[in-house]
Amino acid sequence: MRQEDVTGNWVLLSDKKASLIIDGREKWIGPMWSQIDENMILRYTPKKTQFTSGATVTLDLSMMPMVVEDLSKVPVEARRGPLIVNPDTGLPYKYETFRDLWRRAANRAGIKATVWNRDLRAAGITEGRQAAAPTDDLAKQAGHSNKRTTARVYDRDRLEAARRVAQARIAYRAENGD
Repeated sequence: MRQEDVTGNWVLLSDKKASLIIDGREKWIGPMWSQIDENMILRYTPKKTQFTSGATVTLDLSMMPMVVEDLSKVPVEARRGPLIVNPDTGLPYKYETFRDLWRRAANRAGIKATVWNRDLRAAGITEGRQAAAPTDDLAKQAGHSNKRTTARVYDRDRLEAARRVAQARIAYRAENGD
């Protein structure tokens, strides 16, 4: 998921999209607890695709151990409204606040400064491909209407790709007497 699909976006009140979350001259558009059903299935349309392909994403959160662990810390009676809320304000995070919080956490975890939050999306797709997940499935999970985007832009495993090509060439030469 893109950061904006996780934390949502603050937009001007003049934006045509409806929202009950208002702060000053802005309103918030983003993921709500109501988008997760009783089976832990999250359904959403990524912001980037809502006005183009309309591709939707359906995720079984029960298959994601870190997500299950985090969600289990939220009492059932508190599972309403925005999915992610800044505990300091009681409102969804502003973009800059979440970005800075993520960077501090990444620094503490030893993640290089050259790695951005957005790189984790590609890392997840790359890891899925390394685990032999079909590109069609990875594209659906990412909300890509074209699987070439998934394979060419988001799969960052260039070294393994080069190794597979080298292995294929070695096998070819062995079969053909070179």
